[in-house]
Amino acid sequence: RHAAPRHSANTTSDLLSAVDDAGGLPPHVRDVGHQLAQIAGDIGTTEVHQGPADRERLFLRAIFAGYPDRVARRRERGSPRFLLASGHGAVLGRESGVLDAEFIVAIDVQAGKRGEGAEATIRIASAIEAEWLRHGVHGSSSHGSHGLHGSRTEHLFDPAARRVRAIERSYYGEIPIAEKPAPLDPELASRLLADVYIARGWTEEDTQLLRRLRFAELPDEPAALVANAALGYRSIDEIDLPAALSKRGIGGELDRRAPATLAVPSGRTARLTYQEDGSVVAAVKLQELFGLAESPRLGPRQVPVVFELLAPNGRPVQTTRDLRSFWDTTYQEVRKELRGRYPRHPWPDDPWTAPPTAKAKRRGQV
Repeated sequence: RHAAPRHSANTTSDLLSAVDDAGGLPPHVRDVGHQLAQIAGDIGTTEVHQGPADRERLFLRAIFAGYPDRVARRRERGSPRFLLASGHGAVLGRESGVLDAEFIVAIDVQAGKRGEGAEATIRIASAIEAEWLRHGVHGSSSHGSHGLHGSRTEHLFDPAARRVRAIERSYYGEIPIAEKPAPLDPELASRLLADVYIARGWTEEDTQLLRRLRFAELPDEPAALVANAALGYRSIDEIDLPAALSKRGIGGELDRRAPATLAVPSGRTARLTYQEDGSVVAAVKLQELFGLAESPRLGPRQVPVVFELLAPNGRPVQTTRDLRSFWDTTYQEVRKELRGRYPRHPWPDDPWTAPPTAKAKRRGQV
């Protein structure tokens, strides 16, 4: 193990900074570079005698050639956290001065403490250039690094575009170093799209649809429904659960057993809300139900609709599934309380014979 240099000044290589004259590359450091270059097998020894900047660059490339399996990439600009070619994480130690490089060779790595989940610490590092990872030293693969190069096509969901896209990523070990667009695999795209749709959580419309399926005693496995709806698509906005049910021939049966709306005596339609407990609720203005004695019954179990009777301002005044009892008893109390506050709305003495309506009385009409 190398002794860690005791410094924190910004540098391209902790090994270079460990000597008095890093730019001059004294003989013993130059010898290390020469030996590492020979390991790479493709760096001419004459390059050691070039200018200071060239000799420093050669030294960095020689370190890369000697330690091709110790490459790491900084996770974010300015961050001390790195991803090693092995796929593990590591943190740049305070004793290292390689503060800016995106790619480094982690020459000396101290393992984290067992059982604490701590990442390893990079004590000695040396910067390298991304281009070296793609082409190796002098345009060819570095000695021992051939097996570290690879590529694979990956499918991912782009939240900004709200769609699945495929990319071909080039890797150095487990470090991604380049990517380009790739053709989509329709099956993989559909599967990923379905997973994303489910992971984001059900919308209120989705919840109502699933409850309607359960109420109607029709197949209601959510994952299967979404997977079917995602087939052939790549955008999350293209997923249409009701349309998928129609394609399977279930949509019509669902509408018969568990309709989304209910026609009421006034001629309007009221939205039905399916509850988790299996009940069905319709919020309707009281005047729209004049004369209706029985709550409609829905589904295989003939469940009566629960009416949430609304005042003219839209606030509920009574909840019942027994309209006959409401008209015969409670209605007179409600009429007495509300007709003074809403004189333009009909409050007949006999709700059984009054015409149901959603409209207020015209001005001057009694």
